[in-house]
Amino acid sequence: MKTHRHFLPLALLASTVLPGSSALIHRWSFNEAAGSAADGSAFVDSVGGATGFVRGDGANFTGTGLDLPGGDSFNGRAAYGDLPNNLLSVHSTVTLEGWVSVDSSGGGGWTRIFDIGSTQGDPAAGEITGPGNTNGGGTDGRDYLMLSASRGGNYNQQRIEWRNEDPGGGGVTTLDSNLNTTFGEIFHFAVSVEGDGTQSIINYWRNGEHVTVDGVAPRTLGDINDVNTWLGRSTWINDGTLDGTFEEFRIWDNAADQSFVDASIALGADSVIPEPAVFSLLGLTGFAFLLRRRRSQ
Repeated sequence: MKTHRHFLPLALLASTVLPGSSALIHRWSFNEAAGSAADGSAFVDSVGGATGFVRGDGANFTGTGLDLPGGDSFNGRAAYGDLPNNLLSVHSTVTLEGWVSVDSSGGGGWTRIFDIGSTQGDPAAGEITGPGNTNGGGTDGRDYLMLSASRGGNYNQQRIEWRNEDPGGGGVTTLDSNLNTTFGEIFHFAVSVEGDGTQSIINYWRNGEHVTVDGVAPRTLGDINDVNTWLGRSTWINDGTLDGTFEEFRIWDNAADQSFVDASIALGADSVIPEPAVFSLLGLTGFAFLLRRRRSQ
């Protein structure tokens, strides 16, 4: 059974400010009414209006999350979350943030938290519109930015990978991590991508731990053909889908830093750092109360 982790502050924060002019541009909270999340069921973006849809079978809305069953979405129809196209490529810098649990290893060896890009097709790479290989041809991911839940079947190993092969020749950047996963336990993740026009700097946090520090990728978000924007499914479509539960997924238009990550974790999936996010000394009592406002089953 999925459990919720109650995060306590790493330190009492006297002041927390959003980095730069950061703004929340998309937020999916998966708080649709509890029940079956059948193929085609919608989940709302409360900030940017970019409604997502469940594709495939076996998913459920829990009332606070989207529970994916895990399994085969190529020969089978295991469900995943499908967000609108072109959410990343129109930006130079973003932070992808969320709360998710990995509920079992049933999805296979290379399951994804998110995977955003395109898949090999016939005659060209492009969009997959449902379970299986709907655009024909091959099954390889071509252009994508992804965060895996497992690496080669080991759920205590993860990977960020950014491939730029649509068209070919752009290469791949791989950033590995080794963090223990407790099945059924919600964790927070944040991946920031900060572009300067020619390359991007990648940072990754999991439960506040700064796992990837200033990784360099020789490409920008505008290079991604982001026609598949998926939660729980891989652009390498022979990979299985995640057995997991998404409680929250957000996209910010700036790069997170440690103070932002700490504050966001402390507030939890139910609350968003206000803009401008300044917690004064006079507000610490209220802030401490918010730190404990985590959902419980």
